[in-house]
Amino acid sequence: MNKNETSSQLHKAMGFKDLLLFFVATGISIRWVAVAAASGPSAITVWVIAGVVFYVPLVVTVLELWSRYPQEGGLYKWSQHAFGDFAGFMTGWFYWTSLLPYFPALLYYIAGNALFIGGQRWQHLSNSPTYFIITSLLCLALVTTLNLVGLNVAKWLNNIGTLVDWVATLGLVIIGVVAWLKFGSATEFTLASMLPGLSLKNAIFWAAVVFAFTGIEAGPVLGDEINHARRILPRALLLAGVIIAGTYIIGTLSVLLSLPSTEVTNLQGITQAFEKVGNRIGLTGLAPVAAAFIAVSFVGKIGAWITTGARLPFVAGVDHFLPAAFSRVHRKWGTPYVSILIQSALVALLTMLGQAGTSV
Repeated sequence: MNKNETSSQLHKAMGFKDLLLFFVATGISIRWVAVAAASGPSAITVWVIAGVVFYVPLVVTVLELWSRYPQEGGLYKWSQHAFGDFAGFMTGWFYWTSLLPYFPALLYYIAGNALFIGGQRWQHLSNSPTYFIITSLLCLALVTTLNLVGLNVAKWLNNIGTLVDWVATLGLVIIGVVAWLKFGSATEFTLASMLPGLSLKNAIFWAAVVFAFTGIEAGPVLGDEINHARRILPRALLLAGVIIAGTYIIGTLSVLLSLPSTEVTNLQGITQAFEKVGNRIGLTGLAPVAAAFIAVSFVGKIGAWITTGARLPFVAGVDHFLPAAFSRVHRKWGTPYVSILIQSALVALLTMLGQAGTSV
C-alpha cells in the first residue's frame, strides 16, 4: 500500500471549531500562569516580549510551512521536503521522544490537582506512589481508548477540556477583579517591578515562558484528518494565537491582583489563588471546584497530545523508517491504532518508573 492510500484511510474528523480548540489545548497551560505570577509583575512584561519575539514568528512560520506542505505529519514533512527523508525522520523522532516524558508529567499534575477535590481528607495520598500510578494509568487508558475509537470521538475530550479550562480562567479573572475592587491590588505595580531582571532565576523563568508558548505547531501534524484544511487552519491558528497570548497575560495579571507573588507556589498556584481569594471575598469552598476543573482540562490536554504524538511514528512507518506495523490504520475507526497503542504502552512504563523512582 502506497503513502497516498494509507493517508486516505484516515478519517477527516476535525472542523474549524475542533481545530481551534485543539490549538488552544496544545498551546496553553494554566499552570504557567501560576509560574509567571510567582515571578512578580515583571512576568507581564516577559509575556509581551516573548509573544513578540518568539510566538509571533512561530505562528508565521507554521502558517507559511503549512501552506506549502499540508500533509499528515506537520513538522516531520516540512523538514523532509526541505532537507530530505532522514532529516524529516529525525525531526519527527526527536519531537516524539521529547513528548514521551512530558506525558507522565501531565498525568502526575492531574493526579496532584485531583487531591484538592477532596480537601484535607485526600491529602494523605500526596505521598502515595500507588495513588499516582493508578490515577495516571486510568487517565491514560481513557484517552487511549478514545483515540483508538476515532478522532471524531477523541476530539470531544479535547474540546470539553479546553472549554473547562476557559471557564476556570474566566473564574480566575472574575475573582481577581472582585478582590481588586474590594481590597485594592495585592501586588504593587511600578516601573521598577515591571522590568525583568537578569538573574539566573529570571533566566530560567524566561525559558519557561518560551516553552509555554510552544504547542501551536501540533495542529498541522493532523494534516490529512482536517476538513478543508487549507481554508480553516490559518483562521483557527491566528484566532488561537490571540486567545493563548491573551489568556496568559490576563490570567497572570488576575493572580497578581489577587495575591502577592510571594504567596503563589508554582505547583498548585491556581488552586491556591481560588482558595485564598475566595476566602477573602467571602466565597469559601472554591478550591475543590477549581481543582476539578483543572484536572478535567488537563485530561483533555493530554488527550490532544496523545493524538499528536501518535501521528509521528505513524508517518515514519509509512515512510519505512519504522516497522510497517506503525503505518497500519484501523479499517473501521480510521486511526493509526498500532502507533497509539505502542505510544501509550511506553507512556505507561515511564509513568510507573517515574513513581517508582520517587519512592526509592
